[in-house]
Amino acid sequence: MLTYLNEKYNFVLISIFKMIMLARPSRFTLFLIGFHIVSSANSSFAFAPSKSRDVILDPIAVLPRKSPLPSRSTSLPSLTSFSRINCYGAKTSLFMSTIEDGATNLLPKFRPSKSSLEKLNIIKQTLNRPRGASIGVEYEPTTPAAKSRGDISILSMQLRKAKAAAIWTKDLDSLSWFVKEQSSSFGDFPGPVPVIYWGASDAGSLASAVDGGASAVVIDYEQTLDESVQSKSENTGVIWKVFSIEQMRQSIESNYGDVFLLSESLLRSTNLDELETVKEGISALPKSTVTIATLFPMQPENAEISQGKHYTSMGISSLIIQSCCVGDDEDLKYAQFVIEGISKKSSSSFSMTGLTGSTNGHFGVSSHSGEVKWQRTKAK
Repeated sequence: MLTYLNEKYNFVLISIFKMIMLARPSRFTLFLIGFHIVSSANSSFAFAPSKSRDVILDPIAVLPRKSPLPSRSTSLPSLTSFSRINCYGAKTSLFMSTIEDGATNLLPKFRPSKSSLEKLNIIKQTLNRPRGASIGVEYEPTTPAAKSRGDISILSMQLRKAKAAAIWTKDLDSLSWFVKEQSSSFGDFPGPVPVIYWGASDAGSLASAVDGGASAVVIDYEQTLDESVQSKSENTGVIWKVFSIEQMRQSIESNYGDVFLLSESLLRSTNLDELETVKEGISALPKSTVTIATLFPMQPENAEISQGKHYTSMGISSLIIQSCCVGDDEDLKYAQFVIEGISKKSSSSFSMTGLTGSTNGHFGVSSHSGEVKWQRTKAK
């Protein structure tokens, strides 16, 4: 038993510890709890028994070599910092958090509430499909003039009919308008789709998103949030933006949620071995897990279509077409093009529904090479 005690009481207390431990191991634990209650803040100890009746008095024998001894000012940790107590002297592992050897806590800074997890399960039903990946679109108005409540309401209805799985936005004003229109479609077919906020994650913005009716908010897995944001998050689902497969594993095992936005650093690698590792990591997660990846819009040769198909083959559950809708005349046409293109099993070279013919230089239709060109890219 490794013990640090005030020198004044060292001899007496160690003798008592020995007598109680040798006689009744279970009573030793009760005595230890009582000692924890009455001990002063300046007294501290840690213990890690290897066998039920061993009393180890040499601290160097059991501490990791690279771990410094706790200072005299270290106060006794609460009993909740110990991993498990076996009162009958069975194989026990009790460690102070201050001397753990290289342990890393990969969990987020707060735990989503039961209500938040229930709301997240509703969103999962939309994002997680039996076959292929669901496809969501981002609304990102380019100018304040680009967004009008009437236009957003019409676009919201059209995106629902175009089979968009979700509407993602960083614009708080637009978010509430999308939410209102989607809410009006309860009982209709197709029904409402989630409206997800993935903008700034400061306390004010997250609170506004929740108040605006967001189905879920995206929060950086490594971000520290204050109590006001934590309380607000109870009213909406939390989607974690993650940077490693291990973060997803830990979140799932600890019931922190199983819907994840994959960071670009996880997927933008040109190293095939690294991408294969990501694919294997995703496939090892429970089938109920939802993984989400982003796609850049209007790429040369419509590369977002083939990229989306590739992500789907990796087992990714849902895709976001970034800046898909910006408040111009091509919003709906482009959304239809991408949703249909990725969802199709055939080649990405096709004529889009509602866009007829192949004409030289016309935008929004297939060119002779099969590439669909967009006026928006020319404006840039």
